[in-house]
Amino acid sequence: MDNGSFSSISLFSELNSEELTEVHQRQYVRYFKDAPGAVLEIGCGRGVMLRMLQEAGIQAYGIDSSEESVNLCEGKGVKVLQDDAAHHLADLPDASLGGIFCAHMIEHMQPEYVIKLIKESHRVLRPGAVFIIITPNAKDLRTTERFWMDISHVRLYPEKLLTAILKKAGFSDIRITEGKEPGRNILVTIAKKILKIWFMGFMFRGDLVVTVRR
Repeated sequence: MDNGSFSSISLFSELNSEELTEVHQRQYVRYFKDAPGAVLEIGCGRGVMLRMLQEAGIQAYGIDSSEESVNLCEGKGVKVLQDDAAHHLADLPDASLGGIFCAHMIEHMQPEYVIKLIKESHRVLRPGAVFIIITPNAKDLRTTERFWMDISHVRLYPEKLLTAILKKAGFSDIRITEGKEPGRNILVTIAKKILKIWFMGFMFRGDLVVTVRR
């Protein structure tokens, strides 16, 4: 699923949704440059990340439950399967993937499903493989209303909860940061910094970016 936040759309109004996705996700391609095997994108949507990985010479494929998304990806010449994420992972052998990218997907999932997904990801990743999860930041005051404007959202996954789930699944090398929006207008950047200070740091914090190494 390729998501651009409401704030992103206002900042990059001249870009379409695919261009927005590329602007936000290109920075993560480098994490998979030396992947020890094929990289899987969970919820590949329009195939933007898959295309960028392919252009970088990285072996990758995606899965998506949407037939429309699968058709779009196939039209771009990227490898994609129509399948349920947890089901697909469960069918893979141990230590068979070189990386996993999962952007703006877990907030659409029930907790039990997320736990299963992360547990299976730990099992199928090879030593040294990178697992990236991107999800809305529960610490950002803007998240509350705009999160629930998407009727398919199930719940937020705060940093402490995600850390606990990852550790229980067996991951230990866990790094969680707040994503930065690239290419901002300087005046917009200054205004947001002022508002962030005014609201004691609870505004414009960026998505949670979880980077885990197996």
